[in-house]
Amino acid sequence: MDLIGLSGGLALFLLGLDETRASLQLLAGDKLRTILFSLTGNRLLGVLSGGITSILLQSSTAATVMLVGFADSGLVSLTQANAVLLGADVGTTVVVQIIALQLSAYALLLVAVGFFARFVAKKRRARYAGQMVLGVGLLFFGMKLMGEAVDPLSASPYFADVVRYLGENPGTAAALAAVVTVALQGSAPVIGLVISAAQTHALSLAAALPIVIGANVGTTFTPVVLALHAGAAGKRVAISHFLFKTVGAVALFPLLGPFESLCRLTAPGTPRQIANAHTLFNVALALLFLPAVAAGARALERWYRPPEKEPKFRPKYLDPSAIEAPALAFANAQREFLRMADIVADMFKDSILVFENNDLDLLADIEARDDKVDILNREIRFYLARLALETLTTEQAQRQMSLITLTADIENAGDIVNKNILALAQKKIAHNLVFSEEGWKELVEFHSKVAENFDLALSAFSTGDEELAQKVLRHRSKLIEIETEAKQRHIERLHRSLRESLETSGMHLDLLVYLRRINGIVANLGEAVMQASGRSSAKEIA
Repeated sequence: MDLIGLSGGLALFLLGLDETRASLQLLAGDKLRTILFSLTGNRLLGVLSGGITSILLQSSTAATVMLVGFADSGLVSLTQANAVLLGADVGTTVVVQIIALQLSAYALLLVAVGFFARFVAKKRRARYAGQMVLGVGLLFFGMKLMGEAVDPLSASPYFADVVRYLGENPGTAAALAAVVTVALQGSAPVIGLVISAAQTHALSLAAALPIVIGANVGTTFTPVVLALHAGAAGKRVAISHFLFKTVGAVALFPLLGPFESLCRLTAPGTPRQIANAHTLFNVALALLFLPAVAAGARALERWYRPPEKEPKFRPKYLDPSAIEAPALAFANAQREFLRMADIVADMFKDSILVFENNDLDLLADIEARDDKVDILNREIRFYLARLALETLTTEQAQRQMSLITLTADIENAGDIVNKNILALAQKKIAHNLVFSEEGWKELVEFHSKVAENFDLALSAFSTGDEELAQKVLRHRSKLIEIETEAKQRHIERLHRSLRESLETSGMHLDLLVYLRRINGIVANLGEAVMQASGRSSAKEIA
């Protein structure tokens, strides 16, 4: 056996698979998000949603990891997730069916056509289509190299003994396949290698079937490991997927003989029969478990109740597996950003109560919230930075930069509350200072208007509402005028030599400045909405 040829062929196969996956996601764009969030209580729609998502992601493992995150965030119920899981398992068999087409003779032609289209086409979707064709070509060329590498094995008596052993010990074959599947992060490479061996008659259908079943079970291990850090709902999704595959595998093992006969009836040629076995197994699981997903979900929820402990604060929506699907990644980042902005908004609203009530406990609580803001700021920026620029459209690259900038802005607003406004509150409490009645009333009113604009800006940003965004920008200009007037009135009180105004003068003016700075940051959300719509914010508010 040519180990260099086998490893090189496997590398090209994996590269082709990755290129095909990336191009499909780019072609799908934001539609992938729509598909994923079309989940309803209708099980058939859930299966369809899972199947389409798995085809676009080219991985049921990735789809499962996403569902773990969705369930953990309360976006889907376990019943909905189970239906999607069954559909995702069927959808992921499509790539194996393509592999079994035996187009190796046309592999280099596909590579050439795809390369030409990718680098010459002017339209973006045409380039993505070219990338997909290039990926398919690399995939089949890798298959060809793997087949040539294992071809000498068909004449080896030692390899014949190994094949015979695997056929006689299906449990061992399945276990080895599961381990390799975990190592290669997917069942497609394992089954692709099996199909390559079958094309050269080095592997029989009888020996291949346990490997196919083991590869299916192996795909469930990665989500289970990743779900260890998830909540109870996320863990249940990963466990459900493991149970679907494992129960199906255990049920099928005593019936391997009849199952082999059924696969032989589906098509001529062992490679196609192996691909059909993979599809039949997952379709059978869907038909078997779909009617019982609701009852199964209730049983698992009763049976598996991990002790709830105070979770360590961390991002809720930054699903690592979504990095490969930019549209989903941006949706996740925006939800986490809004979560972060909500925390800062609450910090800002509560800060005035520290002044009013001299509340040191509330001050400490706000400071603790700022630590959470710092965590989310770091994680959101790192998450967005992981998106490879070459896989992003021009609009997505602009959106990436906009979200990174806005995240830094909101974190800066939190710092102003924590480091500047609360510092003034501590000074007021320590020195037992009191604002003049008139001055305090002005500060409270100004703070209230900024808080109102903060809420308005978050609503505009979350909904993309241009009318609300214009209102935010108008309020920015108006509040600058109000600050100027408040400063003037404060100076007039100083001229009247009001004792309270004299003692708190510097604090009063600094607080006005900090409130205005936060309002300026808040208005950046309105600017972002207007820029996303392609309209000039300056023109709109003029």
